[in-house]
Amino acid sequence: MPKHASRIILKVILKNIIKNTEGIIGQKMSVCGVGIGDRRSMTAISSMNFGFPEAFIAKIIDSSDRVKLPLFDLWLEKQLPQILEVNSNISTLPDSDIELYEKYSVRNFISHGVLDFGQHYASYFGFANISGEVTAYHIALIKIIVPYLHIAYTQLPSVKKHLTSTLDISPAASSDNQQLLTAKEYRVLSKLLEGRSNKDIAKTLNISKFTVKTHVQRIIKKLNATSRQHAVAIAIELKLISF
Repeated sequence: MPKHASRIILKVILKNIIKNTEGIIGQKMSVCGVGIGDRRSMTAISSMNFGFPEAFIAKIIDSSDRVKLPLFDLWLEKQLPQILEVNSNISTLPDSDIELYEKYSVRNFISHGVLDFGQHYASYFGFANISGEVTAYHIALIKIIVPYLHIAYTQLPSVKKHLTSTLDISPAASSDNQQLLTAKEYRVLSKLLEGRSNKDIAKTLNISKFTVKTHVQRIIKKLNATSRQHAVAIAIELKLISF
């Protein structure tokens, strides 16, 4: 198969995966992108829109490709899922920012992303007009699925090429990466990749659940991650493990 054909297929697969999240998240609109920069500002190098008015997208990514979505700025600062219920009296956004969502019939919005190990770039995923209210279920769900969407998105050849050339980074080239974790932590990490619980890992590796928990906490800290799923995403990025 020609390389350009395989690249197109990979992008189509990712688009289908994101569209299919509607079955578990219940959103009517989705948006995602990859940006380069730092925790103060990001410039989009790729974006995908599923259902949002193009005028809304033009407002959140300006003519210089700078990302100007209020909830994205909050996510960059806090590194936690961000929620907006437009009709709620409780919001961390000023009224002027909420008006942007109201103008384009965005009733609610939940978003999350992944910042890479070196904090050079990030992926971001937003889901809007979810049936009913955004609940703890939705928060837990996107914490699990977004790191894996990040892996798929940043492995697209066009995105990967842009990141490597623009940032002049090649995480896999550094031998220091291989020294980040101990042998025991690598074994636990391989089980995290499989989606195993601490209990399952303890049983498989014949160690206590407390020991597993300690290893997981150390892995998360060493990889500058915010969750076990995020740690797996970063480990794949650094080629500490493969999938």
